[in-house]
Amino acid sequence: MASPVFDFDVDRYINHFVPRSRIYMLPKPISWFLGYRAERNRPIGSVLVWWWAFFGAFCSILVIEAVFQTERLKMEKTPLVIASLGAAAILEFHTIDSPLAQPRNCLLGQLLAAVIGVSITKLFQLNSNFENLRWIAGALSVGITSSAMGFTKTVHPPAGATALLAATSKDITELGWFLIPLILLGSSLMLAVACIINNIQRQFPVYWWTPADLSRPKQNAIEKQKGGSKIDVIDGESSWSDHVEGKESRILIDDQRITIPDWVALDAEENAMLEILRSKLQKGLNGTSSRDTDETRVMPRHDN
Repeated sequence: MASPVFDFDVDRYINHFVPRSRIYMLPKPISWFLGYRAERNRPIGSVLVWWWAFFGAFCSILVIEAVFQTERLKMEKTPLVIASLGAAAILEFHTIDSPLAQPRNCLLGQLLAAVIGVSITKLFQLNSNFENLRWIAGALSVGITSSAMGFTKTVHPPAGATALLAATSKDITELGWFLIPLILLGSSLMLAVACIINNIQRQFPVYWWTPADLSRPKQNAIEKQKGGSKIDVIDGESSWSDHVEGKESRILIDDQRITIPDWVALDAEENAMLEILRSKLQKGLNGTSSRDTDETRVMPRHDN
């Protein structure tokens, strides 16, 4: 007997409350540097990727170090830089298409790591033998952080180093709760630099919250019993994003819309074929025999 599969997707519960991105409504220069594109960018080749990765990582770490060395932060015994931000720079400027590099992951992942790392460390510091227990505190911090990021869909590998440093590095441990605003400051500065440099010839971020479409269906869907077989359609409480979550490589059609990945180019004949399928679905649901003559509706993706 096959063992049961346990799966959980937090977005299924919270995406209903996340507003759809309106970045595309901003003036073009602003929306451009926030990652919105009406059309997908063409690949620029590996050599240029290496150049922009070098330039972006250099500039972002330089900016962070400069801010960390201001007089106000020096008074708090702020280190030159938090080492985990060096690993984050590789993600933010080299593998910019990775889900691990998107704003939700790089900000919330680091936030979770700092909170968990400091909390575990503070708990272990209640023991007078803390110095001999750092190694356990570090391992526990990374383990809990890993699970927390998986639960919240904010996996960001450099954040594991943040949690580890909170427990095992004396300089970082001395920061205490101040590590939390400090890592958020560093991550925000890196994200700001990434939005500027990565959008000169590439596109970043790919999305701000999720790659799924956060729009809602326009009418309540129905369940019909036809010929003894059950036809399942999206109900009024669910969102189109639930239906397309994790399926960005598929073309999906229902009676109201057609959605295609933004990297798929269709000609007029192919669009017409998709419209015929949509029309048949609509006739089946509405019980009509006349063909719907509405124009094909291809939903553009506005990344969140």
